[in-house]
Amino acid sequence: MNGLQREPSAPPLYSQVQARLLERIRRDCRPGELLPTQAALAREFGASLITVKRALHDIARQGYLQSTRGRGTVVTRPVVPDDRSQVRSWTDAMTGLGREPRTVSAHAQVRVPSRELGRLLGLRARQRSVCLERQRTLDGRPFCLMTNELPFDLVPDLAAEGISEESLYAWLRHRYGLIPSRADEEVAARPPFPREARFLGADVPIVLVVRRHTFLSDGRPLEVAEMVADAGQYRYRVEITKRP
Repeated sequence: MNGLQREPSAPPLYSQVQARLLERIRRDCRPGELLPTQAALAREFGASLITVKRALHDIARQGYLQSTRGRGTVVTRPVVPDDRSQVRSWTDAMTGLGREPRTVSAHAQVRVPSRELGRLLGLRARQRSVCLERQRTLDGRPFCLMTNELPFDLVPDLAAEGISEESLYAWLRHRYGLIPSRADEEVAARPPFPREARFLGADVPIVLVVRRHTFLSDGRPLEVAEMVADAGQYRYRVEITKRP
């Protein structure tokens, strides 16, 4: 990580130190891990202590570091705010925060859903649905597991073709002209199931489960969705207004 540029056209040195350090923290460090001392980082980057302190301060403001008395600078993970004042996809919400959501695994299958799921999707007995399961990362790290169940008649090509975009809602809009208009949601916390722990990490004690029932503008059910994320890294916020 040597050789930082000091030409007049280059970014300020503290910005270069900040960018390199933040990349390292996101890619290589786990929460609770200690960073090298400020003196060691100054030697590594060929920068002054003032420059390193400024870079560390800016990274800490983003939620990735915390100074702990007696320990030093500890790596943390910023809590991801998910503010719900309208119906939009998780992908759009995270992109709007400047984060990088990615799908690392996806599987879709056609099936006859359970009686309860069929009822929520407005299906008759033995009518089929499509179940889409995805593992999602945020800024390159495991963040959540998502399951979306949709009526097969609305998305007959989903299981065969998959989705060509990160956002399911964007794909539904572009492929079928389906636009969610209203959604009911409930949130619960519980210990992770083994499959969830394998993806999110064995050190995750509690997960937050957000379950969504989404409808089209004509009242037809569009999906029943479930997202499971580390409760320690996710903050769910709802905007409430009083009707006239």
